[in-house]
Amino acid sequence: KMKKLLLLLVLFSIIGCNQNEKKIPHSQNTITSIKLHQELPKIVHLDLGLEGNSLGDLMAFDSVFTNDKGMVGMLSGYITTVDLPDETETFEDRMVHMVFDFEEANTIVVGGKSVYPKIVGAEFKKQIPQIRAVIGGTGDYMGARGQLTTTRNEDGTYEHLIELMD
Repeated sequence: KMKKLLLLLVLFSIIGCNQNEKKIPHSQNTITSIKLHQELPKIVHLDLGLEGNSLGDLMAFDSVFTNDKGMVGMLSGYITTVDLPDETETFEDRMVHMVFDFEEANTIVVGGKSVYPKIVGAEFKKQIPQIRAVIGGTGDYMGARGQLTTTRNEDGTYEHLIELMD
């Protein structure tokens, strides 16, 4: 009897805990969108580790961004090669860390993995959007969460859509 009573108590505790859990679907959150145009980036490729395309290679970049409302800022970041496919594949995975600096200590920080051509120092394919997580921010964007969709244009510039959840 004692085992059954203990089992019932545990079961009721679990059911009670689950009933207090509140999951809020994304659709109930307000999304704030920020569209930015990035000029051609200045890129430096660092061939680290093994010579040629290898794990740990790093690309650092810097570029000005604007929007249609006159906002101007600086985008800085680095990209690290983390997965090299076999000889038959043409793409590799790279980890990206980016900071959109809107000046006056207002930043949005983005991180995540993207797919790049398996070519030393290559930028990602044109017209194929890459999605990464907004992982934080400072100032007006403190505690920011959401996602960034980036598309490389035919002329080498970029379009960024930052979607922040309230």
